[in-house]
Amino acid sequence: MKAALASGVAMLLMVAAAPVSAASTFHLIGGGTATISQVAFNVTVEGGGAASGSFNCLMAGRSAFVLPAFGLAHLMKVQAQPTTATMNANGSVVKFSGPGFLIMDGKNKQSVLVNVWADVANQQFQLTVVGVGTMPIENMLTGRFRLR
Repeated sequence: MKAALASGVAMLLMVAAAPVSAASTFHLIGGGTATISQVAFNVTVEGGGAASGSFNCLMAGRSAFVLPAFGLAHLMKVQAQPTTATMNANGSVVKFSGPGFLIMDGKNKQSVLVNVWADVANQQFQLTVVGVGTMPIENMLTGRFRLR
């Protein structure tokens, strides 16, 4: 009886410590105002590394101090459709990438590839627009994103 109980407890501990299942589906949702941008996450992370949904990041107005580094005066908007994603073993960090577009100062629109990581536990994220640059790590100031 004790051996069966010990075996059952050991099995529960192994399951609790196991990495996130590749067959699981998760949804990264939410957004708000961050350190230098406004952001919205609507990303479904499929088992096996596929992703779908949308990601939006807007830098305008209150973010004006960051724009000159990109040769801009008024606006930078990134919109992407994630196609691949991974999640760390404890389920707090999601990394995703996919095609999208970049609008600069409201007149230039170009196709881009976007890489993003989002840390749900610390409410931080970072956006990289391949070929353009990597934004600083941002902290959420209002709103939140979560994984469900």
